[in-house]
Amino acid sequence: MKQFFILTILLVGSMSLSAQTATKSTKAMMATAKINWLTLEEAQELNKTNPKKIIVDLYTEWCGPCKRMMQQTFTDPTLIKYLNENFYAVKFNAESQAPVNFKGKLYSNPTFNPAKSPRQRNAVHQYTRTTGVRGYPTLIVYNSEVEIIDRIVGFQLAPQVMRKLKKLK
Repeated sequence: MKQFFILTILLVGSMSLSAQTATKSTKAMMATAKINWLTLEEAQELNKTNPKKIIVDLYTEWCGPCKRMMQQTFTDPTLIKYLNENFYAVKFNAESQAPVNFKGKLYSNPTFNPAKSPRQRNAVHQYTRTTGVRGYPTLIVYNSEVEIIDRIVGFQLAPQVMRKLKKLK
């Protein structure tokens, strides 16, 4: 009887330890998972050989809700997995100073003047203007033919983003 009792304790302890280890490794894996952010050019190039929808996160550096989405929404493991599997994800500063080639056309930020201020606020990039953005953050969703199929405006939690993206076919 004593041997049975010791064996039972060892077995339960072993199962508990392996369950905790599995939980810790799953949590660690989820914490390190990240969205595979690309540039517009990279997304378009990948789309040529492996067509997928493209999602562009239009943000600005000064936008509080944009920062919250990065911290709260784009860290959700379920959303990360869904985006990485089904979309080319692009992060684009709506006031970027860098030129960008989109659908064969070069876009820039003509109102940006480095002599005036190296970090000029509200100098809207030409690409941003083509998206019909009304506020930040805005998620622009393109189909695999790189045509806008949806705009998701404002701060969204991961379940809201997932629900809206899954409706798009």
